[in-house]
Amino acid sequence: MTERLTRRDALAAAGAVALGSLAGCSGGGSEPEFWDDPPSLDVERVPSEFDEPVPEPPRLVPVDFEPGVAAAFADRVDRLLSPIPEPLTAETLPNGEIRERIEAERTAARKSVPGSDESLPPLRTAERYTAARDHAATAVGTWAAVTVEGDPSQVAADVGTVRRRVAETLDALPGPAADPPAGAAIYGPIERWYDEAQRQTLVGGGADPDRRANPIRTGESVGDVERVQSSVEAGRYLRDRYRASLAAPEPVEAALRREAKRLGREVGERLEALHGEDVEEIRSNPGTESLLDERPVPRDAPSVSLLSTAGYRAFENLWFAPIPVGNYEPEHPATALVRTLLLRVRLRGLDVVASRIEAGETMFPADAAAVGAARDAAIESTASLASSANPLDRWLATQFRPLFEEPDGALTAAERDAHRVVEAYTAYRWIETVTGEARAVTESVAAAFDS
Repeated sequence: MTERLTRRDALAAAGAVALGSLAGCSGGGSEPEFWDDPPSLDVERVPSEFDEPVPEPPRLVPVDFEPGVAAAFADRVDRLLSPIPEPLTAETLPNGEIRERIEAERTAARKSVPGSDESLPPLRTAERYTAARDHAATAVGTWAAVTVEGDPSQVAADVGTVRRRVAETLDALPGPAADPPAGAAIYGPIERWYDEAQRQTLVGGGADPDRRANPIRTGESVGDVERVQSSVEAGRYLRDRYRASLAAPEPVEAALRREAKRLGREVGERLEALHGEDVEEIRSNPGTESLLDERPVPRDAPSVSLLSTAGYRAFENLWFAPIPVGNYEPEHPATALVRTLLLRVRLRGLDVVASRIEAGETMFPADAAAVGAARDAAIESTASLASSANPLDRWLATQFRPLFEEPDGALTAAERDAHRVVEAYTAYRWIETVTGEARAVTESVAAAFDS
C-alpha cells in the first residue's frame, strides 16, 4: 500500500487547537468514550471452541536431528539430574522453598525433552532440548549449592569457555546456504541465540555460579550457562548438517548485508516520516497519533486500542534490535535481515489499521459470528505464510503464530466479558492484517536478491 505522511509538524505548530481537532472534539467539551455506550454483543454466542487449529510451526531447516544426536541431548538431561535423590524428601532437604524449586525444575526438564511421538521442526527441537538442559542444570546446580559434597561450578562448563564457544560460533555464521532467503531464515534464529547470550546471559558476572550466595540464584546461573552451551552444540550441529546436505552451497553473507541495509533504509524513511524533522532518535516510539491524519472515532475505540498496542509492541525493543537504521550496521547479517523484515511488515500493518481508523472503523464485531470469522481469516492467512515456498514467509509465520495464544485463551476462558471478546477479535484482525502485508515485503526482498 502507499504509505501516508503524517501531519506531526502541523500539529506541533498548531498546538492545542489542532490536537483537539485531531481528537474529534468540538468546542470545549470532553470527547465521548466508546465504552460508555458500546454496541450490543451477545458474548454467550461467541464461539469458545475452534474447528481450525493454529498452523503447525513451519520447517525452516531442511534437516532433522539424527536419532543418535537426539539421544545424546536427552541423555545429557538424565545425567544432569542423576545426583538429585528421588524422591527428594523433607528429611533429605528440610528447606521447603529450595526443595520445591528443585522438584519443579526437575519436572520441567523432563517435560521439555521432546517425546518420541512429537514431530517438531529442527529449530524447535533444539530449543526444547536447550530448555530441558537449562531446567536440569538449574535443579542440580541448586542441589549442589546446598550439599556438602556438591560443587555448582562443576555442573556446566565455565563461563569463559562458553563465551569463547559462542564467539567462535557466531564468527562462522552465516554459513553457506541454498540461496540468500534460505540463509536468512535458517541462520537468523541461530545467530539470535548467540547474540542474546552475549548481550544478556553471559554479561558481567551474573552467569558465574561462584559469585552467587543464594542457592536458588546459584542454580539459575548454572542453568543459564548450560542453556547457552546447549544452544552452541545444537546450532553447530544443525549448521554442519545443513551445509552437508547442500548440492550447490553458496556464500550468502554479503547478499544478506546488502539487503538488510536496503530494507533498513526503507524502515528509516518511514520512521523519519512518523517522527518528523525535529527528533533526536528515530528508534523511539512515535506514538499512535503520528500514524493518523485524523481520528473520527473515539480514542478508546477497539481499533484505536489495537493501533496503540500493536505500535507499542513494534517499537518496544527497537532500541536494542539489530536493525540497520541510520549509521548503525549490525554485526550479524542474517539476524539483521529477518528482524528488519519483521519491523517493515509491522509498520505496513500499522498503516493499514490507521487507514481503517481514518475511514471510521471501530473494529467492534458486527455480531458473535464475526469473531469466529475473524479467527478463521487469521488462521488461513497465517497458514498460507507457513506453507509458502519462500523461506522468509515461513520465518515470519513463526513470529506470528504465537499471537493466537492470548485471544484464543480469552475466548476459551470460563468467564468472558465484552471487553475481552472484542480484544480477541481485534487481535485476530491484526494477525490477518500483518500476515497479509508480509507477502509484499518478502516479494520485494526476493526481487532485490534476484536483481
